[in-house]
Amino acid sequence: MKFQRHALAGIVLIASMLACNLPSSAEQVPPPSDAQTAAALTVEALMAPSVTATIHQETPTSQPNTSTPTVGPTGTITPTYSVPMLQVLQQTNCRKGPGQDYEVVYTYLPWKELEIVGAYPEDNYWLVKSPESPTGTCWLWGEYVKVSGSYWVVSSVTPPPTATIPPPQAPAPKWEYFCSYANNQIEVQLNWVDVATNETGYRIIRNGQVVAELAADSTSYTETIELKAGEKTTYEVEVFNSTGAKRSSPISFNC
Repeated sequence: MKFQRHALAGIVLIASMLACNLPSSAEQVPPPSDAQTAAALTVEALMAPSVTATIHQETPTSQPNTSTPTVGPTGTITPTYSVPMLQVLQQTNCRKGPGQDYEVVYTYLPWKELEIVGAYPEDNYWLVKSPESPTGTCWLWGEYVKVSGSYWVVSSVTPPPTATIPPPQAPAPKWEYFCSYANNQIEVQLNWVDVATNETGYRIIRNGQVVAELAADSTSYTETIELKAGEKTTYEVEVFNSTGAKRSSPISFNC
């Protein structure tokens, strides 16, 4: 506003100066001098509307966030591992392979603990470290053992080829019996030494018929049967494997 008041005062002053020099109507008006032209241009410039510069503030364009978000620490679960172990629950043979067709390496007693190094799930056998074995390992049947530790990580092992084995050695049984004449019964007890090392099991033969089949390493059998006075009964103990079988000498007695 102050600038406009000064400009207006200048215009009035210039107009007054020009008025003093204006000629009368009878006089011929000469063309304007350079000074007058300049003064007129100055007045025109002052009268022209002023241009106010407008500053446009550019709004920045939104850019996608390409920075990688910071991820907090994540927990890692480490599985707990323990050595696969096996505990013998009943006296059982440790063999050269997973099956009764393999030769017996050593017989372990109950509560023996051994480290498991392999498995043969098809026949339920475990390969264990065995200080008593010449090769350092042998196979135990899973029926008479309890496993513990991380046994599920044990790898399956291809069994060794089955060797041709001879028939087992026949036992030499001893016997005891007790006759009950009032009931016409006889109680028979057979005992023998397990001299075979490659047997699958034992069979009890009475009067030519199989009356019982026992597991490998068995050493005794007891039964009570009806037997009248004067009758005779005959027993045999048969040991067998996949190759064949052998029987003991017959044992006969009566009441």
